[in-house]
Amino acid sequence: MPVLKWKRGERDALRYLKDEQWEGITPLLELQPISVAPEVAALRKALPTYLQEVAEQIAKSVPVDVPVCIDTGYVSSSYAKQVNLLLVICRVLNKQLEHQVVPVIRSSWLELLPVLTPSLTEELATYDAVILRFRTDQFAAAQVKSGVDALAEIVKKRRIHLMMDQYSLVDRQAAACVSDVTPYLHAALGVGCGSVTLAGGSFPVNLTGKKPGFTDIPRVEWRIWSSVKKNPAFAPLRYADYTVTNPEPLPEDLDPKAVNPAIAIRYATDGFWRLFKGKGFKGAPRGELRGLCKLLTMDPVYSGEPFSYGDGKYFKDANGSDKNGVPWTWRRDATNHHMVLTSDALT
Repeated sequence: MPVLKWKRGERDALRYLKDEQWEGITPLLELQPISVAPEVAALRKALPTYLQEVAEQIAKSVPVDVPVCIDTGYVSSSYAKQVNLLLVICRVLNKQLEHQVVPVIRSSWLELLPVLTPSLTEELATYDAVILRFRTDQFAAAQVKSGVDALAEIVKKRRIHLMMDQYSLVDRQAAACVSDVTPYLHAALGVGCGSVTLAGGSFPVNLTGKKPGFTDIPRVEWRIWSSVKKNPAFAPLRYADYTVTNPEPLPEDLDPKAVNPAIAIRYATDGFWRLFKGKGFKGAPRGELRGLCKLLTMDPVYSGEPFSYGDGKYFKDANGSDKNGVPWTWRRDATNHHMVLTSDALT
C-alpha cells in the first residue's frame, strides 16, 4: 500500500504502472489542501470543483478494478468535523468513479463518531471496507482494542482494516523500532479485523546535508518489515510505506520560487535508497540529470531498463538530451521504480 501525497509526480507514477505491476498494490491517497477557509459555506462552494479534479486524476492514474483508499486529513485540517468531511468527499467520489472507494479514518477522529448524524452513521456502515489508521507515536498499544470497538459500533469488524503507522522513522534504528511496534502488532492482530497493515517512512524531509554524488539512506521501514516477518505470528501482516517521500505533510505556504531543490535520483534498493544528488535545479548546467542517470545505470543497484517505467526513463535520460527535467518528473520516476521494486519483493 503506497501512501501517496497525490501530487503530479505520484499520480503519474501510478499512471505508468503496467497492468501486471498492479497486482497486490492498493494506493492510499492523502488528498492535498483545498485552500479555503475551514468553514461549511466555503467548503460547500469549493468542494465540487476540487473533487471533480480529484476524480479525473484518479480515473487517469488508477485502473477501475483497483480500490482507492481516501485520506482527507489534509484537505481542511482545521475543520472541526473531520469524519463528516471524509464521508462527504467519499460520497462524491463514489458517484464520480467506477472504483471502490475506501474511507480512511484516523484514530484521532474516533471521538467524533458518537456525534455523527444518524444519516452519516448509516452511510459509514454501508462501506464494504474502512481503514482505521493508528499513529503508533501518538497512541498506546492498549488503545487499539478500544479504538476498534468504537468503530465497530458502526462498521462490522470484518470490514475494518487496521493500519499501524509508525510514521516518520528517519534516522531510527530498525531493531529498536521492532521492539516498539511489536505490542501494536499483537494488539491489532488480536482484535479480529479484516486485515492489519504495518506502515512507516524514513526518507528525509529534504536533502540538506547530503553530499553531491551518491549516498545510501537506510530504508528503515523495510528493515523493520524484514525483521517482523520472521515471526510466524506476524505472517498475516500487510505492508505500506511512503515511497520516496517523508511522511510529514507538505508545507501549505511553500513558495516554489523561494526554494531550489537539488536535482536528484531517489533510487530504492533492498534495504536502502541510493541517492544520486547533483546541483540545485535553478542555475544547474544542462546535462546535470543526464550525468546522474549515467551514474545510476552503470551502478550494480540499477534494475535495468525494462524493470519499470522509471527505470526506462533513467536509461533514456542517461543516453538522451541534456534537459534536467523538473521536480515532479524526478519524483514520478523514483516513485514508480520504488513501487515496482517493493511489490516484487513482497510477492
